[in-house]
Amino acid sequence: MCLCVLLWVMLCSYSCCAVPLGSPSCDPQCSLRTVTGDKHTGILLRKQSLQKELLSWTCVVAAQLLVEMRGSLVLLFLQLWGNVEVSLSQNACSKLPDVPHAYVSEETKRAEYEEGHVIYFTCETGYISGPTIRYVCTRENGWLAVHQGRCYLKPCELPDDTPNGYYQIIHGDDFVFGAVIKYFCNEGYQMVSKDNTRTCLLDKWTNHVPICDPLSCDPPPADEEITVKGLPENDDPILPDRFLTFSCDGPGKILNGSSVLICGIDGQWDNPFPTCEDISCKVGVLPAHLNAAGLSPANETVKVGHRLKFHCDNGYWLDGSKEIQCLQTGQWNAPFPTCSAPLGCERPPHLPDGDTTERLKFKYSHDERVEYICQNYYIMQGGPFRTCNSGHWTGAIRCLKPCTVDRQLMSRHNIQFRYTRDDKLYLLHNDETEFICTRGRRHVGTYVMRQRCVDGEMNLPSCQ
Repeated sequence: MCLCVLLWVMLCSYSCCAVPLGSPSCDPQCSLRTVTGDKHTGILLRKQSLQKELLSWTCVVAAQLLVEMRGSLVLLFLQLWGNVEVSLSQNACSKLPDVPHAYVSEETKRAEYEEGHVIYFTCETGYISGPTIRYVCTRENGWLAVHQGRCYLKPCELPDDTPNGYYQIIHGDDFVFGAVIKYFCNEGYQMVSKDNTRTCLLDKWTNHVPICDPLSCDPPPADEEITVKGLPENDDPILPDRFLTFSCDGPGKILNGSSVLICGIDGQWDNPFPTCEDISCKVGVLPAHLNAAGLSPANETVKVGHRLKFHCDNGYWLDGSKEIQCLQTGQWNAPFPTCSAPLGCERPPHLPDGDTTERLKFKYSHDERVEYICQNYYIMQGGPFRTCNSGHWTGAIRCLKPCTVDRQLMSRHNIQFRYTRDDKLYLLHNDETEFICTRGRRHVGTYVMRQRCVDGEMNLPSCQ
């Protein structure tokens, strides 16, 4: 009750003294009315004037103090009377601190912040800060960090390794929240798990650790005609480096393809699976300008024992066998020949102990020929022509040497000519002559007394 009276008095005082002095609404004690018709002496008038000025100054000062104190007094009254919490200061910290990946906790969040208020920051999902980040509001410096800190990605435990494989980070830079790793298998192994990636969450890695199993090759298809050796027992997987052998045991059959296959480290065979086929020889496409007699209509395969005879188109030269035959192995006994256009020849080769009958040229055409002769006493074997045949000279020619027997040579063997007394005799190739022992000598050795000249050589008999 006393507070109400006090408040009313102050408000009334303000309502009076807040108006200009001399106003009719102001209390007489706060101002001096104008005195007219004063009959006192001049001294009295002077005293009254001084009193009037002093009273006016006092009233003005009191009015100003009431104006300044009114708000505070009203607030004080409300606090005491209604137990109402009223702040005497305005919002001291308006802008919140910038903490990346964090927000103000709900329990410390306010519409306005004043001096002394404390806020806590909570990190976003996947981030941690260690000690709680705290700030306090101050009038002079705004927000002051009690524990500044920062929010960083939450680390994850190291992921488990997979046997026969490894992993790599494909998203992120470290094993922290949100990082993604991918598993790979070592060479010779394959991924059998559906998922090969794992992601770091708040408290664990997603998915299970992938599994890498050894690579294996597909088994060969079932074929009654073909025999396979080297398969693992109990239908176990065919692992790398295992090799299988294939064969055809049936009569008249031949293996078409490789007889040995090796399982590679990539789980693939090094060659396609072979098959068993009837024994035959493939013909295929004949070379240009080559013709064959005895071909089947399709010109694809022929049976064992079949023969092919070849010839070239006019103006072309056959290079190779004129006839080939299909063998029991399914192969030809010789390669297919080819046909080539005839080529010219360079100068013909020199003939030892002989010469050509005409002057030589630098170039000769196909089928052009050159005639040779031998020196005196030399006998020509073959020839006498050499022919240009598609770039090559054909025709074997030799000049066979004569034999010369003189007295000096016969004296060393104690022999002489039987039918002539010449001291020297020239014998052509394949000519014969007969010798006798000189007087008082008799024949010894294995060479008979009649000898033949063979390409410049003759075996002489001996006598003692």
